[in-house]
Amino acid sequence: MNQDPPLQMKSFRRILFLFSVIAVLSQRSEAAEPVEFGKHVYPILRDHCLKCHAAPYQDARTGRTKKPKGGIRFDSVELIKKGYINDDDKLVKGVVAGKPAESSLYTVTTLPADHDDIMPATGDPLTKEQQNVLKQWIAQGADYSDFKAPVYINPKAKK
Repeated sequence: MNQDPPLQMKSFRRILFLFSVIAVLSQRSEAAEPVEFGKHVYPILRDHCLKCHAAPYQDARTGRTKKPKGGIRFDSVELIKKGYINDDDKLVKGVVAGKPAESSLYTVTTLPADHDDIMPATGDPLTKEQQNVLKQWIAQGADYSDFKAPVYINPKAKK
């Protein structure tokens, strides 16, 4: 087992090369996995956005009707696609397929935590992983497939 140093170095380089190839291939397969709206994106919207951006409801505590913040609704595919009217009375698409940087659904989640416009406005900001799911889904073309959102009932709604 007495190898001269050049042979030991060659073996080490081969092993290092093999590990590098495996690492690159495993990263590629993760990045290439398509993001599915119903499986990956909707759970983020449901858990972090729908409390403020769903159908109007009557608050159980106050009895007042609560409307979706900013008129923005994410409780159905049709409403997400429709977009919303901003403060300047212009139609804004929250999702611009293939363009995460032009999609407010994504960009407002990546603002600094102390920014006035970060979403969600209350609770913890989205994790980097959740932000990346939104970004990748939009970059892949924002395909909703045949997803039909279940009816969302706000936990604060009068029963």
